[in-house]
Amino acid sequence: MRPATSGLSRQTVRTSWPAYLGAFVALSSGVVLMATTVNLVGSVEATLSDLGGAATREQRQQLDDLTSMFGIMSAISLFMAIFVVGSTFGFVVATRRRELGLLRLVGATGRQVRRLVLGESVVVAAAAVVAGCLTATPLAAPVLGLIRRLGLTDLHLVAPPAWLAWAVAAPAGMAVALLGTWRSSRRAARVPPSAALREAAVERRRPSVAQLVVGTLCLAAVLTATVLARHAEPLFALVASVLLPEVVVIALMCFGTLLVPRLAALLAIPFVSRDVAARLARDELRTAVRTTTSVAAPVLAISAVAGSMLLALSFTADWTSAQDRAQLRAPLVVRPGAGHATEVAATVAGHPAVKLVDARRRLTVPFGDEGRLEVDAVDVTTASVARGLHATKGSLRDLRGATVAVSETQVVDSGTGLGGHLRARIDGRTVDLTVVAVVPAAPDLYGDILLPADLVAGELDDAPADELFVVPEPGTGTDAARTALGEVLAGTGSRVLTGEEWIAEVTDQVRRSNNVGLTILLGPAGFYAAIAVVNATLIGASQRRRQHRALGLLGATRDQLRRTALWQATLVTGAGLVLAGLTTGYLGWLVRRAVTADLAGTGVDVPMTIPWVPLIAIVAACVGLAAAAATAGAVGLRKGLYRGRP
Repeated sequence: MRPATSGLSRQTVRTSWPAYLGAFVALSSGVVLMATTVNLVGSVEATLSDLGGAATREQRQQLDDLTSMFGIMSAISLFMAIFVVGSTFGFVVATRRRELGLLRLVGATGRQVRRLVLGESVVVAAAAVVAGCLTATPLAAPVLGLIRRLGLTDLHLVAPPAWLAWAVAAPAGMAVALLGTWRSSRRAARVPPSAALREAAVERRRPSVAQLVVGTLCLAAVLTATVLARHAEPLFALVASVLLPEVVVIALMCFGTLLVPRLAALLAIPFVSRDVAARLARDELRTAVRTTTSVAAPVLAISAVAGSMLLALSFTADWTSAQDRAQLRAPLVVRPGAGHATEVAATVAGHPAVKLVDARRRLTVPFGDEGRLEVDAVDVTTASVARGLHATKGSLRDLRGATVAVSETQVVDSGTGLGGHLRARIDGRTVDLTVVAVVPAAPDLYGDILLPADLVAGELDDAPADELFVVPEPGTGTDAARTALGEVLAGTGSRVLTGEEWIAEVTDQVRRSNNVGLTILLGPAGFYAAIAVVNATLIGASQRRRQHRALGLLGATRDQLRRTALWQATLVTGAGLVLAGLTTGYLGWLVRRAVTADLAGTGVDVPMTIPWVPLIAIVAACVGLAAAAATAGAVGLRKGLYRGRP
């Protein structure tokens, strides 16, 4: 960039700082978000290096789980940062079209205007990146401590070097800001001076060629996923529910200038005849299509992503509970008290009211390059009777010696199915395991990898049974057997549950774990989205001040202007929430269809649990934040507009 242009860019930023204030807030907050996720991901490797060879298998498993969780969180956070920052910078540049058009009128070339705008963005982005990184650096330790307090790990996570977050977040923030500005600067540079003045009052509604191409490709990807998911496993639909919301949001925003203003106008129909402020708000939203779309963007993004994940995880919990009901044969389940597993297993097995006991034993085994994986050591005879274990491919009768059975989910994940081989290290020696059976996925009843108990008999002493599936003797009722077992196990802290009670308890545990996981996955992005909603609403309000001043000169009262601002915020937020709701409903249907197809023919009805409370909370939070920001934005306008008037 030429020195003259650089100096002019710095000068225009100083004189036009209110226009870029919102972009500065969006970018600096986005850099904090990106730097925080980098610190979280880097803390796993730093902690593992700090533990060194002293790390136990449980600690390594915890760190592996955190790596997966932080990876997904990083993807969501990066999407939100790119989406919000890019749209905000483009929005800010678009609102300065009148000023840029005047520069063209006094002789500035299109190239000079483009360089000026890019230079302004570099100045703002540099300040925002430094501010964001300086803010994120001291937050690393408290955030890592919060992860431990939430119960996700009992390890003291070690913060990575501060330069790591700077090295990733700083260039990413600069790149996002420039990308958001580039397209708008090129569009402004191509507009003739006279047309630039007209465009300050009339905004183009139709998408650009690039938007049409990107939007069409995204919609094609969604349609392809819908077709492929028709006969896919529920796992595919679950993964799609995590990845597709971002694709749908991009597609909707590519056509946003066509969709959002019209949808906001439709939402206003019941109110325009009752309140003149609602009519004014509707007309402004339909005219200022870019402002309307940009303000709706953060609401649509976070609501679609969060709502889709909430619904998908809830339906997945319904799926696993239906799987349990379809397969569980044991009418009783015993959960041994801490430190009494061996004693309780022997007592239950020897009780005269018990015909059969199937103990679930889990241990971790090293598998080649995949590291240590959790496996179930099963006795095929008892597991078939008590847990309904059966093969969809191959035969469980062959599960003995150096063999292994895998779930259908594991086949999809690893690509190793019937007849394949897995290399594991058991009892200090490497064993080549042949896959002799593929079983249905039922994670509550057994894991994805099943080894014969005789193969790992030497390691079972360190893997006490955590659940006992009990089949009473013929002629002994479930209630009678439960009472008898409760009496002999008194004092051990053990619990005797019916099959339905056990399923309900496991499902509740899954939902609680999902809630904690969603808090981690969406917490940083949700906080950033809240800032973005307020920021975008305030920017939008500031860009409508000229119209509001005109309304004030025409006799509009303070209350009418306040209500107009509130109606604008409510209608734009409502349009974003409607589009997010449609996205959530579509992805929920995708998961639901896969779940019901997977359990078709089992005779078990799949429940449908919709998490209304968190979904309503998302709606209330978005509307409340937008309304509060709109009210705050209207206060300054009213004071300036009516100062000195009675």
